[in-house]
Amino acid sequence: MKMTRSRKILGTAEVIAAVLVLVLAVALAPAYTGGQPTAETTTATEATEAATVAQPAETTTEPPTEPPEVGDYTVENYIVLTSDSAMEMYSVAQKRLTEYGETLNALKARVPEINVYSLLAPTRIAFYGPEEYRTGSHSQTRGIEIAYGAMSDDIVKVDAYSHLSRHTDQYIYFRTDHHWTARGAYYAYEAFCESANLECKPLSAHETGRLDNFVGSMYRYTHSENLKNNPDYVEVFYPTVEASGQYYSTPAMDDGKNLRIISTSIEDSSSKYMAFIQGDKPLIKMTSACGSNRKVLLVKESYGNAFAPFLLENFGEVYVLDPRQDGMKGMNLPQFLRDHGITDVIVLNYLMAPSNSTFMDAFNEMVYV
Repeated sequence: MKMTRSRKILGTAEVIAAVLVLVLAVALAPAYTGGQPTAETTTATEATEAATVAQPAETTTEPPTEPPEVGDYTVENYIVLTSDSAMEMYSVAQKRLTEYGETLNALKARVPEINVYSLLAPTRIAFYGPEEYRTGSHSQTRGIEIAYGAMSDDIVKVDAYSHLSRHTDQYIYFRTDHHWTARGAYYAYEAFCESANLECKPLSAHETGRLDNFVGSMYRYTHSENLKNNPDYVEVFYPTVEASGQYYSTPAMDDGKNLRIISTSIEDSSSKYMAFIQGDKPLIKMTSACGSNRKVLLVKESYGNAFAPFLLENFGEVYVLDPRQDGMKGMNLPQFLRDHGITDVIVLNYLMAPSNSTFMDAFNEMVYV
């Protein structure tokens, strides 16, 4: 309890009365439960926040919001279906998560002068799924802990989970697609900025746009009429600074084509997530007028697409690499970083990526070169 005002008490009777009132108030106050996570899902960051609860309001963060009610659901081919949404099932794969951490260690060892960040993105089911599919062997906080625990202290681990957990009452994940929304990606960017000691402009600083009637990957997998009849929309946030970009098919970067950083004219209802950096290009270079001389390379699968435009607020040059693309085969990633004067590397993937052999084989090949 924090006292917000005080008064001088005069006289013995007034002192005794004040003490009695205070004792009764403490004795009768209910225990605070406020939606805090269980012991199983509490992270180190959340524990630190709990320890600083007595600090002034401006130095504290919002607590996690309560998980919404799931209602009736079915499970088909490792996809959990509710009345209007579908979610990939997640299971902890300790060996793959550990190997993922070791790959990042190998990358950092080869470029010790470059800042390396890891951001593992939780998926929709971590916040909106039935309890039995977001706890225990399906706990995404546990998966993140294993991967981050395998990484050296030289790698900065970004706690996107905690930032997202405070905003589950907002539109941070699609219901008919497996990606997060741009709003969800923003809260992960907010977590990155906190870890990197960078300014994070509020969402209200960005001009916005919207693409309606998006029905994504979860519908393609399930053909659920409930999903088809309850489409998503794609919210976009334009960079606040002047920016331009090109994309390339090989690491040589000698065949550049102009890039639309944000697109709002996509008609196909299943392709509207391509509003962000035109989807999965092999290699992208964007230039920003933000005034920074820092250069960042984002290593990603498709979760990184909605995240990448926000980096233009803090970095003069933003490179985006998708290791899965054929044109990137044979790439020497440490040499590429040195050749282009990269100061920061962010490896951003959703939690399924460490178990995806296509992504990991390609990523390992360019790191262990």
